[in-house]
Amino acid sequence: MDKQTEEEIQTVFDDWKKAVGLALTVNAEVIAYDSASSTLKEIAAMRRTKFTKAKVDGITDAIVKDYKAGIKKGGSYCVEPIYEDLGNGYIRATTKQTFVPWLDDFSDEQRDAVMKIFIEGEKEGVYPLEMAKQVEEYFAGTRHRAQTAARTESQKIAQTARIDGYKESDVKYVQYITAADGEVRPTHEARHLKIYPINKAPWIGEYNCRCILTEADFVVEEEGAKVETDDSVIIRKEEVFADG
Repeated sequence: MDKQTEEEIQTVFDDWKKAVGLALTVNAEVIAYDSASSTLKEIAAMRRTKFTKAKVDGITDAIVKDYKAGIKKGGSYCVEPIYEDLGNGYIRATTKQTFVPWLDDFSDEQRDAVMKIFIEGEKEGVYPLEMAKQVEEYFAGTRHRAQTAARTESQKIAQTARIDGYKESDVKYVQYITAADGEVRPTHEARHLKIYPINKAPWIGEYNCRCILTEADFVVEEEGAKVETDDSVIIRKEEVFADG
């Protein structure tokens, strides 16, 4: 492959990354606004307080600003599980949020795959139309992964807006809710229905995660529900390997 062709392919993927970043940012603004709006309306109805659009706009603007900055760096803040081996076959699991340049990584991976198709095709004398077909098949195979990544980003934005709405409304406690359908990660299942102080709740947003945090002030303050002191759970070590 000559240098000019290589540069043209790189330009295509640079443009692709910019387009995806723009689409994700626009999507983040819509989801953040809708989630913040529904959360604040929900709390306002429960507490008979005033709902204001200014609060929704403030939450949305802050989330989009942070998200846009991450996308410009080639990724976003993602949630990762942290494991501590306790011995005797058990592990303590917690969560942390860290920046992951997944958009850059995905773009580079696709660029390298396409270049490999062309380089190997040229060596083997493959016709250009056949190489184009191989590229098309490659992208068809990555579509599901891209859709999953988009769903994960949407879920993270929605949950961030919900939590920011709770904080804006002085909510003190949240309850962890899973999909409870047999497809839940073991660590998430261990947190199901647990209640946490809002500033000590588990991070939500692992890849393809569907869990949510909901307001729980009433069950704590009126019904005396138990409140966890941190987000850690203890599970059997063998379950970690199923935690995907």
